[in-house]
Amino acid sequence: MSDSNISGNILKILGGLPEFLRRPMLKNRLMEFFSLSEQDRKETVTNALTAAPTIEFDVLASLVKTWMQLLCEFEEDKRKAMFGTYVDVIAASPEILSKLNIDGLLSIFRSLPNDKGELLVGSFNTLMNDLPADKRARVVGAIPENAKQVLRIT
Repeated sequence: MSDSNISGNILKILGGLPEFLRRPMLKNRLMEFFSLSEQDRKETVTNALTAAPTIEFDVLASLVKTWMQLLCEFEEDKRKAMFGTYVDVIAASPEILSKLNIDGLLSIFRSLPNDKGELLVGSFNTLMNDLPADKRARVVGAIPENAKQVLRIT
């Protein structure tokens, strides 16, 4: 079984759990993520992004919403580390975003309270502004226009 299949199964299981079980389990997984090496973080994110389109969107939506809410509870450096890993993976394989339901993911993001959304956008933009120009251009080029508007990327 491939790593993305395993990741997909894990995501399906976590996403299908009731909130009171999903939240602490996902929080523990996030804490584990931050203890991984950079290469293992990239592999984890690549597997998650590859598996995400294979998961029923309602299941994925509950998982992504919990993930976003939990990220807001972490310090800025942790959010930037998470987003930095996603940016690295997207910069290396920009086409990975084209397979995702961006409109659906944006609707999940918009369902967050404004303060949480602003916190995530602020962390993401701080990271993006610190990127080398060539890497930033690759990532920005991969992000659909509607997502650029929501994330306030120019």
